[in-house]
Amino acid sequence: MKKRINAFLTFTVFFAFLVGQEQTVYQGRLWHPKPMAGEKMEAGMAAKTKKYNVGNENYPMISFRILTGKDQGAVLRVSSGTFADRDKYKLRQSEMDYWQKNVIPNVDMSKDEGATLWRKMEDHSYNGSGNDKRLKYTQVTEYLIGSGNFQEWNALRSQLVEAHKKTGSKARFNHYYRFSGGETHLIHMSVYFDSWEEYGKMPSFFSVELFDKAHGKGASEKWLSRQSKIVKRRSTFMREYLPELSSIQ
Repeated sequence: MKKRINAFLTFTVFFAFLVGQEQTVYQGRLWHPKPMAGEKMEAGMAAKTKKYNVGNENYPMISFRILTGKDQGAVLRVSSGTFADRDKYKLRQSEMDYWQKNVIPNVDMSKDEGATLWRKMEDHSYNGSGNDKRLKYTQVTEYLIGSGNFQEWNALRSQLVEAHKKTGSKARFNHYYRFSGGETHLIHMSVYFDSWEEYGKMPSFFSVELFDKAHGKGASEKWLSRQSKIVKRRSTFMREYLPELSSIQ
């Protein structure tokens, strides 16, 4: 009982913090094409983006094609804005009608799981690369954290960021927290690269050498042991940025 109460309080406090901040909310939705209809689906999305999103900062849109994993071939569409923006800039009927007519006929709706809402975890993000431009590819690692273990997760990720800062790491990564649209305590860690050649040469975001240099010999082993006890599921996939289906770069 105590564990469940602590988990509830942790989530409640964290969500209250989110609501109280004028930070960006990301709404994502995966669209799977029908067999052999991927090009048609993306063409419809590109035309819709150009007509309703490009040049309109109140309705930003960014798109990615999933390259690996169970959702391979699907397109992830992401819009962004504050909570207040969600009240001010509602879906437009003409836009929904256009989507229904030109995109949905090529979508496999049997795979649809609806929209999800995410927030960036600023304290768990790091960029020592000197480059903040959008890169072509993203490796996304998904973590499902056990109920009641979110405070432990926060402490471990803070140590990870601190290790990169202390060692002057050139790594670049962000963490995002899903707070609506599915299982809670779900985290996405995004690592960015511009080519597969670059990916093959990228250093790992976690290494024994880096962590022990920052926190002392043996710290990495303890960190990994603590993380393994709280992560219920871990998986990874690649995605590719689609500029022609996006209104922001």
